[in-house]
Amino acid sequence: MNPSRPQPSEEPHLLDHLDFLRKRWRMVVAIFAGFVACAALVSLRVDPVYLATARVVVGSGGGQRLLTDGSASIEGYFLERRSFETQLEIIRSEPVAERGARILGRIHDDTIPSIRSAQIASIQAAVSVERVRDTRIVQVRARHPVPEKARDLANAMAEAYIAYAEEQRDAARKRSIAWLSSETANVREALRSSEERLVDYISSEQIDFSGEEESGALAADSTSESLRAHIAAAEVELAQLLLRYRELHPKVQDLKSRLESLRRRVKAEQTDRASSHRKLIQYRILKRDVELDHELYQILLKKLKEADLAGEVREPDIRVLEAARLPRAPIGPHAYRALGVATVLGLCFGLGFAWVAESLDRTLRSPEDVQRELGLPTLAVVQKLPDAGDRSLVAESPGCVAGEVFRSLRTNLRFSHVDLPRRVVLVTSTGPEEGKSTVLSNLAVSLAHSGRRTLVIDTDLRRPSIHRFFRIPSDRGLADLLAGDATPEETILASHVQGLDVLPCGTQAPNPAELIESIRLQELLARLREGYDYVLLDSPPSGGLIDSSLMCSLSDGLLFVVEPGRFDLRVVRAALRQLERAGGRIYGVVLNKAPADDRAGLYGYYRYGPDESPDGDSSLRGVA
Repeated sequence: MNPSRPQPSEEPHLLDHLDFLRKRWRMVVAIFAGFVACAALVSLRVDPVYLATARVVVGSGGGQRLLTDGSASIEGYFLERRSFETQLEIIRSEPVAERGARILGRIHDDTIPSIRSAQIASIQAAVSVERVRDTRIVQVRARHPVPEKARDLANAMAEAYIAYAEEQRDAARKRSIAWLSSETANVREALRSSEERLVDYISSEQIDFSGEEESGALAADSTSESLRAHIAAAEVELAQLLLRYRELHPKVQDLKSRLESLRRRVKAEQTDRASSHRKLIQYRILKRDVELDHELYQILLKKLKEADLAGEVREPDIRVLEAARLPRAPIGPHAYRALGVATVLGLCFGLGFAWVAESLDRTLRSPEDVQRELGLPTLAVVQKLPDAGDRSLVAESPGCVAGEVFRSLRTNLRFSHVDLPRRVVLVTSTGPEEGKSTVLSNLAVSLAHSGRRTLVIDTDLRRPSIHRFFRIPSDRGLADLLAGDATPEETILASHVQGLDVLPCGTQAPNPAELIESIRLQELLARLREGYDYVLLDSPPSGGLIDSSLMCSLSDGLLFVVEPGRFDLRVVRAALRQLERAGGRIYGVVLNKAPADDRAGLYGYYRYGPDESPDGDSSLRGVA
């Protein structure tokens, strides 16, 4: 790289980060206007929406339950079995919505399924349910463009929910009554069977377990104790007799007989008492079964009566607290709110897209970009000029605003590298159609007007264009001169501008690079240096072609023309590196075809002269 080039700034100012607004303000305005316009259009085209609200009390009556202990789930209807939040989902459910559609007359039994589903879905979408905090009040809200339909829809949904709840409760009550009736019959049969078993047992055993019989059993127990006492006394007496008499003594034999008789009586009494106890236990078991069956039968019979009574006299557990009224004013759309949201979103999206576009943009668009990315000075900023005719040579019109920029370019060129020669100046660009020939032609006119004898040489042997600017013939020129088919006197032509001569391209050669690299071009430029103050060389683009690199060694320096937003920064840098490796000395950059910028004066590039060119074309403006 050229050591004399100023180094790019590595720490941009804070305001440089906002510079994208100056470049992309049209995008921001377009997106902002699009959002606002869409919001306004939607607000005008969308039908107004009315909101009607019906208030329903859920579970306020505390209706009597079929089972007081609440242990059997089948004995309570659905409102008691489910949480309050479940009721909100039931109101939104398809069965309730279908009932509402039937109440409103939207569907009937003969409605086809597709229309039925569409009507139910539309009702579900138009209805919302909300619980009043810390209460059992539900607000059923319906939205519709017609206020009467919104009111009717809210009331119909409340009525449909109540009807659905009543139907579910009646179904639960009927299931409970059926179950109770079945169980009551079963328990009644079980009671009858247990009573029959008790009667059969008493009859078969021929016993009477009345109170006296049980007392007799207890008396038998006391008699057995008395016999045991007699046996003990007899055993003591027998022991005393054995001390005095032998075994065969009549008294001993008599006492033993009496003792044996007592023992047989105790044993017989024990056998009778065990049999009585077994009968008593079996009796009590059968009697307890009868009592339990009788008690269960009485409970079920009572519950069955309660269920029948609850069906005839019942307190409503769900009721309408407040029916929906006709809404007076729509709730939407809120035009001001929509415009406010669109304003904020449009501004945010506009700034976001502009910032993203600027971040992804790798082209040069301003002198600040040139200085920051390339480290080169911007000698002129030329706004877009006309493409054809003499109007392209705006520098020859006195007082023309567009021509003033080339006079400033002439001055900046004179004061760049003042310690180095500037007679032969090469003008090139990155690619085609960037306007390098236009810049060169107008610069030549400006130099000639300042009294400098100037020569323009069209070294673009591939696509020559200089002869069109000055309206001179191009049948003989540089190519013929380098090929030895013509002399300088025959090919260098005077233009209509005093002090300005032109050497056109001439016959297009098949080997332009070989002609430019020939020794004859070097000798020609050495001769022309002595006869002209400035020799301007119009070369092919440097991107992808070697011609401009070959001419770098023949020129004192070069001007690099850049069209804003045309080529990627990497391509421009590659072209500059190629020129510098070839020995080119870059005076600076000329931004050509720059868009109009009303704030250019803030950046140090000012307009001069009147607002219009002499021919009345106000589009011919230059910034220098």
